Amino acid sequence: MAELPDMGNPQVREYYDRGYFMADDAVEPQMLARIDAALRRCVAKVRSGAVVDDMEAIGVDGPGSEATHICGLMAPEFGEGVFSEYLVSEPLHRYIRPFFGDRLRLGWVACFAVEEQRYEIGWHRDVGHEERDGSYEVEMEILQRYRKHQIKWHLPLVDDACLWYIPGSQRRYRTEAEREVLINDPAGEIDGAVQLEVKRGQTLFYNGNGIHKGVRPDGMAERLTLTGSLIRHREGDQERLDERYRWRLVDHVRPTLPPKMQEYYDNWRDAVRL
Repeated sequence: MAELPDMGNPQVREYYDRGYFMADDAVEPQMLARIDAALRRCVAKVRSGAVVDDMEAIGVDGPGSEATHICGLMAPEFGEGVFSEYLVSEPLHRYIRPFFGDRLRLGWVACFAVEEQRYEIGWHRDVGHEERDGSYEVEMEILQRYRKHQIKWHLPLVDDACLWYIPGSQRRYRTEAEREVLINDPAGEIDGAVQLEVKRGQTLFYNGNGIHKGVRPDGMAERLTLTGSLIRHREGDQERLDERYRWRLVDHVRPTLPPKMQEYYDNWRDAVRL
């Protein structure tokens, strides 16, 4: 397993420089069609209440929900094995391997499903419970440490131009103008922001430590985007449990996963702190 990213790889260089890169062939067309159909079935089940997407334990036959973020796609209650197949698929791993090699643990697979609702998430960094208004030393320590060995991505099933990103912000301290939108005015405008327009079937890999926001553009009838994440795994790794995925601790989840995904699951379970 590679201990260091392959900096001779152009996507790796782009990721570390700008904070993101796009790939046109990280999912095969046949699998993309299967994901599309499965994801629409999952959304319909959540809307009807046939499946209840609850972070404690995925349920069935409950109240319908108009939630725009669905986290339990891999749960057996949804009955859709394609999401696990996708996370271990070779086209995807061709882009992850230059970063982290082959020994990985489960991050997540989830989706954004926005139909008629207004959708806007203001400027932020994806730094969880970390300090959001610290000194230069505090913020740089977080950026150099937090999710250092994780890569995340978006796979749109419908053309998606919701994500705005400040290139290079994942590796530097915020400016005063950036602090203003991060702390006081999340809906404000900021110079240098780039709207990342991702077509159906393209994959946008990006570093969530960068300053970004999500806004549904006028005229975009639907947002249906799969999100995924995998993490390089090493013995002794520890991570704080993301409460959105507490349901994965339920005993019947692991046996429904394919063998390779069970390996990723076991690595995650060994690392996670409850």
